[in-house]
Amino acid sequence: MRSLRFASMLIAFAIAAPAGAQIVGKPPREYVPAPNPFAGDSRLPGPGVGRDLRDIRSDIGRGRKSGAIPRPEARRLKWEARHIGHLADLYARDGLSASERKELEARAGYLRGAVNRPRPQPASSGGRR
Repeated sequence: MRSLRFASMLIAFAIAAPAGAQIVGKPPREYVPAPNPFAGDSRLPGPGVGRDLRDIRSDIGRGRKSGAIPRPEARRLKWEARHIGHLADLYARDGLSASERKELEARAGYLRGAVNRPRPQPASSGGRR
């Protein structure tokens, strides 16, 4: 009889122990302000990828007319501008996310740098003085 009572107490203790360990008080509440949906980030929006591409295309045309940009390079730069424009159209179908906007701005910035980089002047055909 004594072993039965001991076994039942042991079982009762085993069942009650995990339940007691799981009871926890309420976590302390602290004030967390709600995010302001109108705040956004602190950067001002740029002129937009469309305007950048238009300016880049006109820079390519001016560079080609002046002879500063050779024809094969101008062709490659125009292709890259078209590619960025196609990506912008593709991304804009469901709205531009922040990462897509940053990618397009980075590509346009890289292309602008490639168009405006200094190039070696072609050798003049005249002789020395």
